[in-house]
Amino acid sequence: MTTQERIFQAMQANLGEGLPEAIPLLLEKAPSLLLEHGRSWSFAMPEEGALDEKTRTLILLGIALATGSEPCVRAMAHRAKGLGIPKEALLETLKIARLAQANAVLGHATSLLEVL
Repeated sequence: MTTQERIFQAMQANLGEGLPEAIPLLLEKAPSLLLEHGRSWSFAMPEEGALDEKTRTLILLGIALATGSEPCVRAMAHRAKGLGIPKEALLETLKIARLAQANAVLGHATSLLEVL
């Protein structure tokens, strides 16, 4: 079994039904990119990091929500469910992501507000 196949299996186990559709295609068509993605995951989401696994998952979910990455939202929602993250924490993450987007809109409004 190749390293890329091991990464793919780990992602399947980790994300379950939330596995983005692009991941099996990467294994087939661009295995080196899947390998790099696996390395990036390990770098950003270390098993023994300063943040616990649930917190890291909520952060990634919030960023995915705020940036509009539907495959990542789906993947992190399934991961969160598998980790037993309560509904209240998921909804709070949604509220924070919504606030981040609202802040971005206001931040971009300076030119408009200056001409009013």
